[in-house]
Amino acid sequence: MNTIIDYLDWRGDLSFNQDPPNEVDNLIFSVLSYIDFSSIVPGLNEPGSIILQEAADQIKPAKHEVTTNLTRSFFAALPLLLEKCAKTERFANLQLSHYIDRIEFAKAEQFSAVVFSLDEQLHFIAFSGTDDTLAGWKEDLEMSFREAVPAQRDATRYAQAVMADLSGDFYLGGHSKGGNLAVYAAAHLTPEEQQRIIAVYNNDGPGFLANIIEKEGYQRIIHKVTTFIPQSSVAGILLEHEEKFQIIRSTETGLMQHNAFSWEVLGKHFVYEQELSKSSLVLSQAIRAWLNDISLEERSQFVEALFKVIDATGAKTLSDLSEDKLAAARAMITTLTQLEEETQTILKKVVESFFAEGQKILRSSLGEGVESLVQKTILRKKADGPNTIKS
Repeated sequence: MNTIIDYLDWRGDLSFNQDPPNEVDNLIFSVLSYIDFSSIVPGLNEPGSIILQEAADQIKPAKHEVTTNLTRSFFAALPLLLEKCAKTERFANLQLSHYIDRIEFAKAEQFSAVVFSLDEQLHFIAFSGTDDTLAGWKEDLEMSFREAVPAQRDATRYAQAVMADLSGDFYLGGHSKGGNLAVYAAAHLTPEEQQRIIAVYNNDGPGFLANIIEKEGYQRIIHKVTTFIPQSSVAGILLEHEEKFQIIRSTETGLMQHNAFSWEVLGKHFVYEQELSKSSLVLSQAIRAWLNDISLEERSQFVEALFKVIDATGAKTLSDLSEDKLAAARAMITTLTQLEEETQTILKKVVESFFAEGQKILRSSLGEGVESLVQKTILRKKADGPNTIKS
């Protein structure tokens, strides 16, 4: 059971000139983008760059300490990944530039990205996924009803600025929300800019509302997009996808498969599986049925009400919420009881709808078996083409 850490031991001695970028390199770049490079890597509007080895020397592990159970192992492993990359022929001398990290709590906006230049004519634009901030998590939920959230517009402007500043060709990629941002940005570039893109990677990131994938820009770039999802994917099966995809074996189970450090690697490829797990299929159908049951307006009202309750705690991050769970719970309950009756009704309807749809899908799956469920869910294979994810 080997992962990206083992990959660096196997292939770290091969430069990108000797062995071109591959799907595993994509995941490494995407994960490295979570690291806080502020005051280390030159910013978007700043000249120059820094080699990865020098950046690694300046990174303090304390920057990546996260106290929440869901993120502890992933964020704790970031310094190790960077340290190992810095000791390889493959990654040590890559140039890092155009770093950006923006958080706007009032706008529910969280956006971060960095460029890895393999040489003067080849670059990887890596978009970071959601961090520990509640602003980032709210923005994720807003993707279920907004045609474009702030981070998606940021991603497009960022890609355009980087491509105007650097010559040559590009890979775009990201993990979790970062994967969604990579695809969104690529889909909203000009045809001339899209021609400079070699490939776009979405590593277990959500899809889009249907009207996005129907747009001309998305259709122009779709043949360059690949989505990787673990067997028990949750984030990667949300909303609509139409690109080719690969299912990846993970060393973890359930939700923890979202952790990119758990994805199994063999050589310069991931270890593939043929099907999603039954739990992922059931959850996918339940979420889709649930979203079909509530309007875009109700989704918006639900998210606003939910975060109004959470904001009452004064927390800015998931870690803040976990520090004093009892006080946070009291603040949320107090705020919940003070909400307008109409808002309470929306919250109740959305939650009840989710559990009702989940129970129906679970009963259906138990009665029909997984094969029947597969026929009715998001997976379909084109007779003469690659796998796709589609509603």
